[in-house]
Amino acid sequence: MELQKMIIHELRKESGTTIVEPVFSDELMPNDENSVALITALAESYRGDKILYAVFDMAEGRYFPEQFTIYRNSHRTDDDYVDFSRHVLGNLQVMIQPIPFATGGYFIFAEYVANGQLFNSVFLIRDVEGKILQRTAHSYNIGTVEYVDTKNLAMACRINENRLDGGEGNYLSLTQLRQQVISEYFKNWISIEQVESSGQYTKTLYNIVNNIELPFDEETGEQLSLQTFRNRIYTYATESVNGMLNIRDLSERFYGTPDVLSDYANEHDISIDTEFKYHKREMKRFVKLEVTKDGISLKLSRGTADDKIRFSDAEPNLVIIDSEALANALRNELNDN
Repeated sequence: MELQKMIIHELRKESGTTIVEPVFSDELMPNDENSVALITALAESYRGDKILYAVFDMAEGRYFPEQFTIYRNSHRTDDDYVDFSRHVLGNLQVMIQPIPFATGGYFIFAEYVANGQLFNSVFLIRDVEGKILQRTAHSYNIGTVEYVDTKNLAMACRINENRLDGGEGNYLSLTQLRQQVISEYFKNWISIEQVESSGQYTKTLYNIVNNIELPFDEETGEQLSLQTFRNRIYTYATESVNGMLNIRDLSERFYGTPDVLSDYANEHDISIDTEFKYHKREMKRFVKLEVTKDGISLKLSRGTADDKIRFSDAEPNLVIIDSEALANALRNELNDN
């Protein structure tokens, strides 16, 4: 990781009140080992949480996207970054003031390069015992990152500027934690719009499964075939509660650790929400083939396709279906008509 800029502010607000006290920093944090260690620890903690992907809602009056665009169009100096962070956090101060159960915390803004991608992130953390951050005259000192884990991280947003510049979707990724009040006001502050459907995420999972290293059978110790793996995922999905799929739970079930599928997605720049409602028709692709071309429709299980269908090496347009029962049924149908 290459840390470029980092600044920390605080909003002080107790639950049940409408008084918000901002504690702004006037300067960036020093770009030293402690700063890098803190951002690295937060990014690692962020990686393990429930993630959703989105884009900015660019409707008129959306403050965070507008200020971020202003910053990106500036010279991107240290002062520009300080101004951007203070402006958007001032906006959040106004937003949470009338929400009685909203609480404040430390807001860590960081610009960094990881895996060749330029990110801008905002982390909202709790440090109730003051073990991580200590206030100075103009900024903060970092005490220790030993205590940085998921319980400290209340919410986070990461902007992938490479994807944004390339006109790609899902350049925003946010943690989705159990603290619903925080989640909602944080998402409203960032101004997000979710664009991917359950069908698209089911397709994405299918593509990941087709390319990732196959897991091993927990009973025999042998590596699963691709079709066996797809069959088991289909069974796992259709037995899930409310049709929801969580890829960390899926990874835990088949790989023995929750990180395999999400790590693969991150390494290959693939966007997929940690949890989504699977699309029933797209889910059937794991076990069935459906093709309609030239007025001909084929619907069959993938296991049948492996056993009964082959392509001619001599004639690329020739598909051979080796099935006596199908051939007889087709002859009878043609003879009857």
